[in-house]
Amino acid sequence: MRLLRVLAFAAAAVFSAAAAAQGEHQRRLAAELAVMLGDLRRIEANSESPQHREGLHARLAGALSSLPLLLRRAGADAAAVPPLRAALAQRDWRALRAGLDTLKRRHPFEPGALLPQAATPERLRLGDAIHRQACAGCHEAPATGTLLPAFNLFEQARRAPREEFAARLLIGVRGDRSTAWRNPFSDLEIGALLVYYQKGKTDAGGSR
Repeated sequence: MRLLRVLAFAAAAVFSAAAAAQGEHQRRLAAELAVMLGDLRRIEANSESPQHREGLHARLAGALSSLPLLLRRAGADAAAVPPLRAALAQRDWRALRAGLDTLKRRHPFEPGALLPQAATPERLRLGDAIHRQACAGCHEAPATGTLLPAFNLFEQARRAPREEFAARLLIGVRGDRSTAWRNPFSDLEIGALLVYYQKGKTDAGGSR
């Protein structure tokens, strides 16, 4: 009987870990879709320089290359990706948006704990500390001559919808091919960054 209990506990632990991993894959996929739609919105608005628009185009192409894997990990069908790639290659923004909107409805991004309701002094201090340590070096002096500059995060927080900005924080701190670092922050810490950037550096107790 004791052995059966141990086996049942082990099976429950494995199932719980698998469910948690599946949930994280779903969240990662949903955040990626939110960021892709945000990049597409910036292209459609024609508010970026031609160089930055090409950078956004390249970033969308890179996202579409990894999207099938994200979909499969989340238990979803990757059949929608080839038409999206074709739309991007043809710069058919309407078709690309329609396809991404369909995927987003199936996989909505739910920030949850990333969206704390109150910008408490404790959260602002934590956000300020993380910003100074991990973000300020690139984002306070972006190299605007590059295809994808690390734009000022306070300005991005003002311009982007809150859900999209939360998705960008979740995706961005996980690194890319140039930084190649795993996400070192908890949801609580990412939430602190979110309220810190939305509050604004002056209001948060810093100086511009």
